[in-house]
Amino acid sequence: MIFENISMALRSIAGNKLRTFLTMLGIIIGVGAVVAINSLGQGLKQVVTQEVSNLGADVLVITSGKTGISSSSSGSKAGGGGGGGGGGFASSLGTSTLTEQDITTVQNDSHVSVVAPLSLISGIVERGTTQDPSALIMATSPDFLKADPSEKLGSGRFLTAADNDSYVAVIGSDTSNTLFGSGTNAIGKTVTLRGHSFTVVGVLASSQASQGGSSFGATSSLDDIALIPTNTAKTLTGSTLQIYRILAQAKSKDDVQPAVNDLTNEIKANHGGQDDFSVLTQQDILNTFNTIFDALTGAISAIAGISLLVGGIGIMNIMLVSVTERTREIGLRKALGATSGMVLSQFLIEAVVLTVIGGMLGVAFAYGLGHAVGHFAKLTPVFTVGTIATATIISAVIGIVFGIAPAIKASRMKPIDALRYE
Repeated sequence: MIFENISMALRSIAGNKLRTFLTMLGIIIGVGAVVAINSLGQGLKQVVTQEVSNLGADVLVITSGKTGISSSSSGSKAGGGGGGGGGGFASSLGTSTLTEQDITTVQNDSHVSVVAPLSLISGIVERGTTQDPSALIMATSPDFLKADPSEKLGSGRFLTAADNDSYVAVIGSDTSNTLFGSGTNAIGKTVTLRGHSFTVVGVLASSQASQGGSSFGATSSLDDIALIPTNTAKTLTGSTLQIYRILAQAKSKDDVQPAVNDLTNEIKANHGGQDDFSVLTQQDILNTFNTIFDALTGAISAIAGISLLVGGIGIMNIMLVSVTERTREIGLRKALGATSGMVLSQFLIEAVVLTVIGGMLGVAFAYGLGHAVGHFAKLTPVFTVGTIATATIISAVIGIVFGIAPAIKASRMKPIDALRYE
């Protein structure tokens, strides 16, 4: 009986191709949009996961302000450092809470092998009359590349201990292209920072070439930057530097959590018990991005899912029209012995077949849409069996929900009245 009803449904659909396609359009668009959004979200998560892996599982980032995502929360409890000043996201804004004493604390920790502080310097990077106003100016130590293994040197050399009081700089690839032109060797040339001339001794590899994240976040890069020695930066500003963040590398993966616990308690003691900082591992950063992506994907999918409701209403409407058009057919079937249940199942299965076909076309549409958007966004959409199966099930459910009313209407028709219908 089921196969017979499916066969009848396919014949009915084939008999009104244009009307059927227009009816399914809402389902196609809805399913396609939801599946495409989810596949692109999964693709973006995959990219972030890869970049975080490139950054290194043993890398720690100490930031100003309590982000609410760090391992320091569990570390504080484990180390007996819970409580304190709290903080919240607002405490991460404005003046940095990190100090020179915190740098010394990180350097002295037995679980840490490399430390590199980062300080933001205001100013514009210039070469003659050419400026790069979007470039960051940051002060750091010679161990920066060790503390952030995702960053690679493209040409020249990095800062050394001998450069501590020298006017030298390492610039990003975009900064080099903006100031000196694409393909030009910037090594040995000079740039101007806050009225002082700095000799370019190195250029960082572009983020596309290094294929990694950075200490600024899983999807950030240092392509547009100028890095200068910390002592030289103090001379420029004439004051103590504000520490933007401290990068550290644990001696091994097994040292990561002990380092988090130690640094959480020790830096908290430096701050008089105030919990106004965060000690982040790469897993913390990854979890944060995944949470954000999941929330955004869910919200956008919910909006796109509204078209499924519209498509369901279209299915109900066309099924009601179909029931009216086939009134005499229903009467004839009942007169020949078909029960109300048979008639109900016939029209209900027809609605389900209609929506399932629409769902399958929607998946095909999502595949094309996902790869088209992914081409421009430079990411590969990830289509999972679970997502496709869910789309098919949702399509079938829509067919049942919106097809039940027309099916009930058909099943309740009286044979005599149906046969008299003109």
